Amino acid sequence: VVNNIKVPLAYGPTQKFLARIEQSPDLNKSFQITLPRMSFEFIGLTYDPTRKVSTTQTFTVKDPDDGTQTKKSFMPVPYNMQFELSIMTKLNDDALQVVEQILPYFQPQYNLTVELVEAIQEKKDIPVILENITMQDDYEGDYSTRRVLLYTLRFTAKTYLYGPSTSATADIIKKATVNYMAGDSTGRSRDV
Repeated sequence: VVNNIKVPLAYGPTQKFLARIEQSPDLNKSFQITLPRMSFEFIGLTYDPTRKVSTTQTFTVKDPDDGTQTKKSFMPVPYNMQFELSIMTKLNDDALQVVEQILPYFQPQYNLTVELVEAIQEKKDIPVILENITMQDDYEGDYSTRRVLLYTLRFTAKTYLYGPSTSATADIIKKATVNYMAGDSTGRSRDV
């Protein structure tokens, strides 16, 4: 290894960084932007009917804080969260070195264990899927125009959204006694 370079990562659309270069070249700095640079952006949230479970089904867990009470929550709702990672570089070699450090983790997905609800300590494996990679090279123009190499990686995370968890009013049912009537209501009940 000859040199290690930390690539800054910021939240925001890539077009914001590109517009800053084109519209404000003189921001009292001797340079316009430091490359390589990465930005990520949340671009969408869609319902996933393939992972749907019953909407009225609930589950109960022991309260992780004291262990004596139970908490109840409805089953989570499955959603797909889409986001993009943009990598801007001056040279194609720099872009490929950044991309080759990311791609080996996705075959085509990377499972990430996340604690989704802290109140009940619900942990789930969330698959993050690499959907596609696009490359854009803006090299047209005169010599004063900056060349921009832009790699865009689109990801989908198969996550869940939970409703509020409440304290269960009663503990877990361990015994049930059922009576039924045969005939009219004046007869004697029979135990089952």
